[in-house]
Formats: sequence, C-alpha cells, structure tokens
Amino acid sequence: MLNVFKALADETRLRILGALAQGDFNVNEIIEIFHMGQSRISRHLKILADSGLVMNRREGNWIYYSLAPQNGNAELNEALKLAVRSAQKMTSYADDLQNIESVLQRRRTLSKKYFDKVGSEWELMQNEVLDSEHYRQQALALLPQHAETVLDLGVGAGLILPALFEKCQRIIALDSSPTMLKIASTFLADNLPVRVSDCEFRLGEIEHIPLPNRQVDAAIALMVLHHVANPADALKEIYRVMQDGGTLVIADLMQHNITEMRDKYADLWLGFSPIEMMRWLKTAGFAHVKYEVLRSGELLKVILFQASKPAVETEFAMNTEN
Repeated sequence: MLNVFKALADETRLRILGALAQGDFNVNEIIEIFHMGQSRISRHLKILADSGLVMNRREGNWIYYSLAPQNGNAELNEALKLAVRSAQKMTSYADDLQNIESVLQRRRTLSKKYFDKVGSEWELMQNEVLDSEHYRQQALALLPQHAETVLDLGVGAGLILPALFEKCQRIIALDSSPTMLKIASTFLADNLPVRVSDCEFRLGEIEHIPLPNRQVDAAIALMVLHHVANPADALKEIYRVMQDGGTLVIADLMQHNITEMRDKYADLWLGFSPIEMMRWLKTAGFAHVKYEVLRSGELLKVILFQASKPAVETEFAMNTEN
C-alpha cells in the first residue's frame, strides 16, 4: 500500500484515474485529454501501473490503459474509489470531462462516417473476413424463444431482422448511421413487408440509447461493439433499457493484432478478450455471463457472449441470504 499512497500523492495522477473511470484510453488520447507531453504522461502511467491502480493492454501499436479490475484486494479497491471521488471534486474535472467527450466523439464520428460511406457494401466487406451467416445463427439461438421486444444494436443492413421476428413481437432497430437505417428499413420492407409496422428504426448511439429505462426484453449486438467509442458505457446503457430478467447476446471479434482492420473497416477496437468483456458485463450489472469462441481455426475468431439482467426476485433473494 505504500506504493499506492505514493502514486496517489499527485494531482495529475488523480486526474488520470478520474479519466480512466470514464473508459479505456490509449496513451495518445490521454495526452490529448490533459494537454501534457508524452514523457510526462508516460511517467505518471508507469507509476500508476506499478502501484497496481491501473492496467494496460496492447492493441497493435497502441497501448490502452484502464482502471485495475476488482480482484479481491479490498484496500486497493477502496483506495481507487477514494482517488476517483477526489478527482471528481477537482476544479479541473469539468475540463477533463469535456476533453474526454471530444476524444469519444471523434471515435464516434470516425465510425459513423465510415458506415455512411460504405452503406450497402458493408455486408460484402464483412464477408471478406468472417462467416456472417454462421455467427448470426449461433447468436440467434441464444435469444429467448418468445420475447416481446428485442433491441437490435447496430442494425446495419438489417439482414437479421426477418430471423429476429421469429423470436419476438416487436423490434427496435438502433444505428448511428442514417444511411444504414435506410438500408435496413428498405431490406425489411422488401423481404418481410407484413412486419414493417412492428419494427421501429431509431437513430442513436449505443452509449446513449434513446429509450427510457426497462423497455426491452432482450438485446442483440452483432459485430458492433468494436465500432463503439466506449464499450463499457454501452453495456451500462443496454442494462438500463433492459427489463429485469432480460437477455443480452453479443457476437464480436476475439482480441487480435491485425492493425489494418482500423484503416479498412474503421474498427476502433481490435476485438476483445473474454476476461475484459466479462469484467465490463459484470460491472454493468449483468449476471450469468457465458461465452464461447466460434471457429477457433480462423485467423479472426468470433466470440459469443450471453448474459442476463438479474430479476428483481433474484436480487431480493441474494440480499436476504446475505
């Protein structure tokens, strides 16, 4: 704990912890947030990493930093919570948040511009590296059989909508690209016109879903989170709009180091590790998290997650037992 207290005894390092509480950022983004030189930021990050307060991971040529996960060390966890609360009380915190939002907005803009540009070509481009039909079928099998309302996160070209209607009565199709929403709407009208009135197309970001609390019974996110500026925040939003007992299914890329994916497909993240995604899901509040890696022999592996929002009865029972 001596190293921890030494690490916390610096205003800049407290500000960095406050920023990382908002999400994971690479070194260049942290430099941009605080308007400091690389050598200074790198020194502070090393001190925080050596103390166990933050962790880092490499994605191609980029190194991302995040707060250390809950690992049973109560003293370290309490110190980290105190540090974040202290950072949030600083007069500089409002400016830090504004700079963080600028970084996240640039990520969102990059993704939105890409999908507005590729439009209907997206499905062909995705099939260059993935067996889309296979992972869609596997993901659909994990959804409940008779859901009232399903939220399709990042609907894209809408190819999964007809199959989704075999599982539910109503669909809310969300996407940040007006172009993709128009393509999805046209696809559904051409292929399943009798259900067009049961599908609501909404423009919005997954980190800020334009829905009230507890509106959907299930949600599905297919190859979308690696295009999202802040996946951890996105999962918290999904949890918010989901009914108690609801099911979330995610199909996304396993962590890889093919940096060309950033330029060719506007990927913001080079996939995700199971540990990382499970940590985000549990932090958001999800339970019963399971995962499976599909087609392990391929260069780009697909990882499938299923999680649920605890029912009120379950949470009450757990509190009673404790």
